[in-house]
Amino acid sequence: MGLRLKKFYFLCLLSGFTVSVFAANPAPGDSTLLPEIILSGKKGGLANGADWSSASLTGKVNLLFYVDPDKQKQLQPLIAKLDSLHYPADRLGTTLILNTSATIIPGFVFRKKVAKRAKSDKNKSYVFDNKRILVRDWKLIDDDINIVLFHKSGHVFYKHAGRVSNEVINTIIQKIEHLLTKES
Repeated sequence: MGLRLKKFYFLCLLSGFTVSVFAANPAPGDSTLLPEIILSGKKGGLANGADWSSASLTGKVNLLFYVDPDKQKQLQPLIAKLDSLHYPADRLGTTLILNTSATIIPGFVFRKKVAKRAKSDKNKSYVFDNKRILVRDWKLIDDDINIVLFHKSGHVFYKHAGRVSNEVINTIIQKIEHLLTKES
């Protein structure tokens, strides 16, 4: 990322503006199928140490969060809203991928916390990306919050990068409801 672009983002953040630098959301019926990614070994994987494959994002509607660990708390209102709606786990999958390269927090500190959370929360998949693989291969935004909603076919239905406002939360809930209703 060029110095001018970094300065622009920094100034936008200082001034309170949110910049969504993700590509435009796909039009209905015009979705994108992202290349398959496998995180294993030094590249990352599930919090329990097993490999993770993006192929797991098919077969049901899936909501993926790709997050700088320093920004996890900003997702809490959205996650709390999703949890309160009690979507059936067999119809909506949730995956939280931590971009471990985006933080100065030592890996062992949050890995232990995340592994503990993953054991107690069976409704979400917790994944580590240690080498910014999704940033590189899916063009996600580094050092930020990325949210991608997948159709059960694995195609991208909605995506967002940046601050998670109440408007964004409401939009995501509406998109999920649309997909789940459409799939019934």
